[in-house]
Amino acid sequence: MRRRETTAPGRLVSILLAGMVLWIISGCGSIGPNSVNRDRFDYITAISESWKQQTLLNIVKLRYADVPVFMEVGQVISSYELEGNLSAGGGFMTGNKGAQGNLGDFLNFGAGGRYLDRPTVTYTPLTGPDFVKTMMTPFPPGAIMFLIEAGWPVDMLLQVSTDAINGLRNYRGGPNGHPADPEFFEVIRLLKRIQASGGMGFKLQREKENAEANILLFHTRRLMPEIAHDVAEVKRLLRLNPEATDIRITYGADMHGDQEIALHTRSGYQVLLEMASMVAVPPEHITEHRTYGSVLSTPQDTAALSQVAVIRSGAERPADSFAQVRYRGHWYWVDDRDFLTKRIFTFLTVLFTLSETGQKIQQPILTIRAN
Repeated sequence: MRRRETTAPGRLVSILLAGMVLWIISGCGSIGPNSVNRDRFDYITAISESWKQQTLLNIVKLRYADVPVFMEVGQVISSYELEGNLSAGGGFMTGNKGAQGNLGDFLNFGAGGRYLDRPTVTYTPLTGPDFVKTMMTPFPPGAIMFLIEAGWPVDMLLQVSTDAINGLRNYRGGPNGHPADPEFFEVIRLLKRIQASGGMGFKLQREKENAEANILLFHTRRLMPEIAHDVAEVKRLLRLNPEATDIRITYGADMHGDQEIALHTRSGYQVLLEMASMVAVPPEHITEHRTYGSVLSTPQDTAALSQVAVIRSGAERPADSFAQVRYRGHWYWVDDRDFLTKRIFTFLTVLFTLSETGQKIQQPILTIRAN
């Protein structure tokens, strides 16, 4: 008599148990490496968006003479926990069915698991000495020169970061503001043309032992005659010696000699105050004296210069914004199609970083070649 095979159910149980064991082993493996790509970009996006919103909110609050609050993300710790459990059991008949009834083959199993994501974010309020260092310290003039060499538009840099150049005053907004000197905007316009023509260069030069000076060069030999004329005009407007080649750049409200360019730079807090004057507030808030009125107008001959920033407002939430906040029942935002204002926000991150470093930058030297 031929023997009947009865091991198929046992083989099935063995396969299922082996598969469950593999599942448990794979679940116990590390999930850290797989999370790096996702977490890094997710947190970068979240921190970037929160910084833009915080900056915009503080700009709007300053327009209403409200107290700005700055919170820095000091540390981000992302931790994961994955737990799994599995149970299985079963039985099968290898011979004749029992007389008490047909119990049949059976198999049961159970599984459970838990996944936890517990990020820890540390916030550091910017107060006391940290606030003074980061927000109230004027930007180093040498840092402005480095940014010009890096390709940042010279007109935007000087419009945003300086109060005066050799005594020529920049525009100042707010209730105690004043219009800019026409000569200031003329210098900015000329420098913009010189930079666009490739006539501005930059290098480091050792002056003393273990000391370096920053040198800004005007390459007049290779410039078109009209650009060379612009260089001479810049020297005239800034009251510089026409024959001077090495011109030291210092911090100050005005120059102390005809071989010096004094940049009266602003602090981060001052820049935010200036941008607050450019917020389009609801007219009823002005009528009710919740904030001050329209800003001062600039001379008509400065139309070639880009406006520093435009911050819009309205009762409805904007559909396409670079950054948006809700304050006093209204929405305030920067339009995502406003490239110039978006660039200012990026520029602010660079300037605040320069203020946080605390490094003493050597005073640069401006060199203007005579031929």
